[in-house]
Amino acid sequence: MKKGQSNRLTEQQKEGQGPITIFHKDAQIHDAEVGNTSLFVKKQLEYEFPMLKFRYRKDLTKKEINKALKKIDDYLGQTLFVESASIKPDGGIIEVKDDNGNWRVVVVSEAKHQGKDIENIKAGKLVGKNNNQDLMAAGNAIERAYKNINEIANFMLSENYFP
Repeated sequence: MKKGQSNRLTEQQKEGQGPITIFHKDAQIHDAEVGNTSLFVKKQLEYEFPMLKFRYRKDLTKKEINKALKKIDDYLGQTLFVESASIKPDGGIIEVKDDNGNWRVVVVSEAKHQGKDIENIKAGKLVGKNNNQDLMAAGNAIERAYKNINEIANFMLSENYFP
């Protein structure tokens, strides 16, 4: 079995000094903006609904997700391999306290910025194994977004809505 892509990515990371190429300046700005936007949304919700209590969280523990799954079916949420595991959506999680004192998720912000496709297109640079593509294949950032969305879906399985 060939390891072409693996070797290419390894070489790319060595050349680009590791995470610097993955989490470059545009991605960092994008990440900060989505977090700031979530805090603005929370303030706006508090303004429009002063009778309600809202909170903002940066993460959701896998323990909480497992506990929510177990409430639905004892068979679900049985195994937690890493006790401290959590998900961290880019913009965090905004919740509202219901009439029974339970926190309900109302907003989850996830926004991934990956690669340098826009820069490459503007420069007329082709990418890919044979330098014949306009865009790079989707990668790790999109996989993390997918994982976070699925984990929120698991956490909210008993709800009648999905934020």
